[in-house]
Amino acid sequence: MLLPNKAAINLLPSLVTLRAGASPLPEPPIMPQGSIICAGLSCLDLQLVGCTQSGSDEAIERYDEAVHCAGGSASMTGTTLALLLGSDDDAESKEEVHVLTKVGPDFAGNTLLEFYRRAGASTHLVLTDESARTSMAVLPIFTNGKRGCFVNLACNDGFTSDELLGRVDVAAESTASPARAFLFGYPHLMPQMQGEALRSTLQRAREKLSTKGNSVLVGVDLNGVDGSDPKAAQDVLTSALGEVDVLHMNEDEAMVLSSASESTNADGESAIEDVSPQMLSQLAQFHAQGCAVVLLSLGSKGALVSVTSDVDRLKRLSLDNSDVSCSVIGRWAPGTQVRIPAYKIAHGEVNANGAGDALFAGFCLAASSWGDDIERTLGGDGEWKVTPEVAGTFASLVAWQRCDARTRDGVGMKKAQDLMKCIQQGDLPDVL
Repeated sequence: MLLPNKAAINLLPSLVTLRAGASPLPEPPIMPQGSIICAGLSCLDLQLVGCTQSGSDEAIERYDEAVHCAGGSASMTGTTLALLLGSDDDAESKEEVHVLTKVGPDFAGNTLLEFYRRAGASTHLVLTDESARTSMAVLPIFTNGKRGCFVNLACNDGFTSDELLGRVDVAAESTASPARAFLFGYPHLMPQMQGEALRSTLQRAREKLSTKGNSVLVGVDLNGVDGSDPKAAQDVLTSALGEVDVLHMNEDEAMVLSSASESTNADGESAIEDVSPQMLSQLAQFHAQGCAVVLLSLGSKGALVSVTSDVDRLKRLSLDNSDVSCSVIGRWAPGTQVRIPAYKIAHGEVNANGAGDALFAGFCLAASSWGDDIERTLGGDGEWKVTPEVAGTFASLVAWQRCDARTRDGVGMKKAQDLMKCIQQGDLPDVL
């Protein structure tokens, strides 16, 4: 099959190091194998790279290059994790990353599938609907690294809970490795999986994937939250929060989705840099509604990790059998809140498309049973742990590599274990 813009698919030759003069990292030890399912919205993106932005609606804008890539939460999280976890040298230790989404039997759908395979993600859970069209989006990538988005959601509009759970059944029956995480993206853009339908979908997906006694982390990534009708936006998510272990959103989305009144000290100083007391009040509401961990994107300022103070909620993510890998969230200190920095791309070639998806994917990987296994593999004497700060730093490094135009497609991208070793050794890039 001929694909458009081969440069977008073929990996660009580059090399990135975390610190000049750092010693080469040894080969990572073999870890137990697991699987991650990246589900939800997908679309074929057409990126217009290097767009000018004059500010006038009728101005003729210019761009440098038109590039196709796999877009949407299922695509972005799946390809990011596949590139991060892939290993050409040791196939037996390679994690399984599965994309679970819905496409049509068309050019866009076939191109998406090829992107997934090129990144190393499995496509056997992808549902092809012979009567549907694959979603497509046009994204102007501006010279300042920010982007716009114009999308036709197509078959995402008709993607139902029953269809998704049918593919989860296939995963439970056919996937050799135990599931570490079920990641679902963009419920506000998927009308068939909202409110009670979303809650039921997440609950049943966890049940189906936990049949082997493993602890499956459930993460939800937000996008497309409409601030024009806050009540409708809240109804999409609120009833499902008790099933969400990790919820990722940005500041604007948090403000729309929270119905909490302003904090009594909203005009005072916050104990957390760059996060207002009112925002902390909003996050507390999400925890009160059952969400275990909130990962709040702060753009160029980094992120905030907020852990519920509900001990019983955290215990749901731990297992009594210490020989079985489980989510590290179950061992995190209740009520922890930590700020995570963003990292600087020294050469300045930035493409921030998918930055939030990469942050979410990296955090959920670290917070899942993979984080438990990496503790056992790298922890040595047992003193080094994947804390909220470590998981957040790992997520920020994953997003840093994804925003780097030279490494975002894989070549020069450090693998997951190498990034964890860099954190362990304090070998980090400059803060933005």
